[in-house]
Amino acid sequence: MTYARTTRTRPAHTPEPFWQRLRPIMLYPVHGAALYTLIALTLFSLLTFIPGIGTMMRGLLWLTAYKYGFEILRATADGRPESPEGPLSFDNGVVWRLIGLQVLAVVAVLGVLAAFGPGAALFALAAVAFLQPGCIMSLAMDGSLRRALNPAVSFGVVARIGWPYLAVVGLLFVIQASAGSASELLGGRMPPVIGDLVITFLSLWALFATFHLMGYLVFQYHDALGYSPEALHDALPDLHRPDAALLEEAESLVRDGHTLAAIERLRGELRVRAISVDAHELLHRLLRQSGDAAAVSEHGATYLNLLLLERREREAQTLLRTLIDLDRDFVPLQTAHVVLLASRARDAGQSQLAADVFDAALRRHGRDADAPHWGLDLGMLLLDRLGRDADARAVLEQARERCEDDALRARIDTALQLARALPA
Repeated sequence: MTYARTTRTRPAHTPEPFWQRLRPIMLYPVHGAALYTLIALTLFSLLTFIPGIGTMMRGLLWLTAYKYGFEILRATADGRPESPEGPLSFDNGVVWRLIGLQVLAVVAVLGVLAAFGPGAALFALAAVAFLQPGCIMSLAMDGSLRRALNPAVSFGVVARIGWPYLAVVGLLFVIQASAGSASELLGGRMPPVIGDLVITFLSLWALFATFHLMGYLVFQYHDALGYSPEALHDALPDLHRPDAALLEEAESLVRDGHTLAAIERLRGELRVRAISVDAHELLHRLLRQSGDAAAVSEHGATYLNLLLLERREREAQTLLRTLIDLDRDFVPLQTAHVVLLASRARDAGQSQLAADVFDAALRRHGRDADAPHWGLDLGMLLLDRLGRDADARAVLEQARERCEDDALRARIDTALQLARALPA
């Protein structure tokens, strides 16, 4: 008689603990698209030896590496086992916020060193090393640099994950230290160019592995963090509702007539962590019911940003119309989303909404480098879709005054000629 071995099964939507996946995590950068990217960037590093442009090429190399590392984090946090594919771009601003996060951390440590000396700087460096994974995971979950820089948010991540967070911090240090030691050992024994290629390869491997590990930590503890991985959302829409306990508590307060208490409960969670789209939707609805237009607008910017990060553009467009109707000066949290939202509205036949987006952006961020582009797009909308020729001329003239790009100025001049040719 044979006996089947009985094993404790894990629910289908519960990820395997990261400490049982250390080997696949370490080997993640040498499989699939991550490996091709690793090799391509390593070979690209040869351009850093070219006199005159070497420094610029090195900067581009690491900008690209951090962008891809962040895409690894997001893909892993969403439960996607394959490394992300496709061309890299910098149009969504995430890489700049990530680099800004790193730069501000260094500036903070140097500021402590200058003000209080080496002892305090060492303590500050340890604090930054401890909180930085939480900051990066927060940035990945909701895209907000302001929240990622808030120590309370990082401490909230630590409190919700518990001791595994400490283990991951230690493991991240081991990965980076191992890559550094291997680079020093191997790089010093090889010809200069070959040695530099080896060092670059190992440095990139460490970067991709650490971002994959942080992403897996978000995926493993998504319930505690209030994050909704796309893979689980797609596979188990009826079985998995993130923030279920929070939503039940807030809805219970509303049923009992304590709407303001429900709002404060949801706001309190949002101050210390990323909350789910469902929780944001409930908070938005309750704020509108309360009649506090300023609060709706302030929260709406964060909610809209999350919908765009989650690629829920139809819901984002509906929310945008509501927010602009409440506050004509409303602008997205990220200026990079101005063109995206306006373009989607224009393509959907919502020309007035597109014009409102550009108009608010120009009034709020008129000195932005992209403002002349917004002015040209708004001017053409006013001319072609809305029949407001005089307004179009005023917008285009203002865009031309602020434009410093010759090619763009020529396009604005063409649009102005068309606008001036129309009867006043």
